[in-house]
Amino acid sequence: MSKNPAETLKALFAIEQSAIDRDLRKAEGRLLEIVTEISALLALPTKTSETDARVAHLWMIQAHELCRLDKFATELKTFHAAFGASQIAQDASGIAADKDTCAEISARMKLICQREGLPEGEFWVMRSEGPKDYQDLNAEFEQILRSVEDTVFTFLLRRYDLNNYAELFEQDRVSFEIQREIGRRISMPVQEEAIDIEALMDDYFLKQYGADALAHVQSRTVDLQKKHRAS
Repeated sequence: MSKNPAETLKALFAIEQSAIDRDLRKAEGRLLEIVTEISALLALPTKTSETDARVAHLWMIQAHELCRLDKFATELKTFHAAFGASQIAQDASGIAADKDTCAEISARMKLICQREGLPEGEFWVMRSEGPKDYQDLNAEFEQILRSVEDTVFTFLLRRYDLNNYAELFEQDRVSFEIQREIGRRISMPVQEEAIDIEALMDDYFLKQYGADALAHVQSRTVDLQKKHRAS
C-alpha cells in the first residue's frame, strides 16, 4: 500500500481514538465526499507517509459509512470493511517479516539453503519443497505472519467500529471469505482481458473452500448483478 509502510503505520496508529470517533460521526451522509477525497489523494504525483496514512484512515471511514447504509448488500459491506483493513494488515505483516523472531527464522532458513547447495539468494518456493527442517521453519514463519496480519486486521475493524465484521472473521472465517469474495466480484467486475485471472480465483476458491462455496459465490454474484442492473 505504501512506499514506506513503517512510517505510514506509525502515522495511522498515532491517530487518537477520539479523532476516529469524531470522523465516523462526521462521515454520516458524506460518502461521496469521502470517496472524492480518497481519489484526489491517490492522484497526487508525490505522496508522503502522512498522505498514505490519511488514505488508509479514509478507507476505513468510508467502509464504516457504507456499512451503516441499508441500501448496500451484505457482501458488498463485508468487502469494503475488509478492503482497507487488509491493506494495512498486509503492510504490518511485511514489516514483521524482517523483525525479531521472523528475522531469526529467515536466517536459519538461509543457512539451510546454503547447506543444501542452493545458489546465493535462491530458496524453495513451494511449501512441499526443501528438506523437512526448512519446511518446518517456513511453516512457523508463515504462521507468525498470518497471526500478525489477522491481529492487525481485527484490531482495525474494531477501532473503526466495524465490530460485527471482526466477530464474523474470528468466529466464521468461511462465511466471511465467501461474503468478501462476492463483494469483490460486485465491486470489481471481471474485464475481458482478466478472464484468466478470474479463472485462477475460481480455482483458488474451489481448493480453499469447496465446490458448494464456489457455486454460492458465483450464483449470488449473478443475482446481485441482475438486481444492480434492474435498479
